[in-house]
Amino acid sequence: MQLAEERRQAIVEAVEQEGRVLAAELAQRLHTSEDTIRRDLRDLDAAGLLRRVHGGAVRRGAAPSFGERMEAELPRKNALARMLRDCVRPGDTVLIDAGSTNLALARLLEDGQAATVVTNSPQVALALGDFRRTRVVLLGGTYHAAQGAVMGAWTLAELQQLRADLCIVGICALDPERGLATEDAEEATIKTAMLAGSTRRAAAVLNERLFDKASFLFGRLAELDHLVLEADAPPDTIARLRESHPGLDIQLAAKARP
Repeated sequence: MQLAEERRQAIVEAVEQEGRVLAAELAQRLHTSEDTIRRDLRDLDAAGLLRRVHGGAVRRGAAPSFGERMEAELPRKNALARMLRDCVRPGDTVLIDAGSTNLALARLLEDGQAATVVTNSPQVALALGDFRRTRVVLLGGTYHAAQGAVMGAWTLAELQQLRADLCIVGICALDPERGLATEDAEEATIKTAMLAGSTRRAAAVLNERLFDKASFLFGRLAELDHLVLEADAPPDTIARLRESHPGLDIQLAAKARP
């Protein structure tokens, strides 16, 4: 059996050589579970030996761009997006937050499935650019390349004038006790306004974001109406979420297809 120290040294060496590694690939390479790899990445991040990111890790100080995140783990994100799509009702005004899973959702929407889509993501707006029956509205503001989103006072002012039927919010970290969180304070302010201005609220969460920690809270889990989890989300986590939030509709996506 491979010792934990040996496994973690192999992870550090892989990050240094390759620049970026995925947890799923490391699990296969090192013949262990993804949960074990995620724990290793958390400990190595805390020790300053790498930077943990959603889905894997990068060299310290080398966070992946939104373009890189956009194409990572696509089968998993598409599986979640297919479930989110079912939340959209005919005639809805849908507010779609920036994020790579939400971009996967936009790529699956049909023209006319919603009356209007409002977004702070230029990439989402471009994905819907050929729509004719669905009106597409891109919020104004300052573009932040790292998040792939427009943010700032202008964006916030426009959101405060909006009343959406459905908000699909992006979540960087989810903890049943602490709530919904992200790593950027300005982004948290925008997400708070999105939730406040919407009648129904939905989100999809990759496994590695469950019980993760991020610095800035923007809402409580109880504020969501629908939560989509991956097919292989830990059963004890699902049970805990359902027990602590009985009013929350928790659905599991189909198993990701390669």
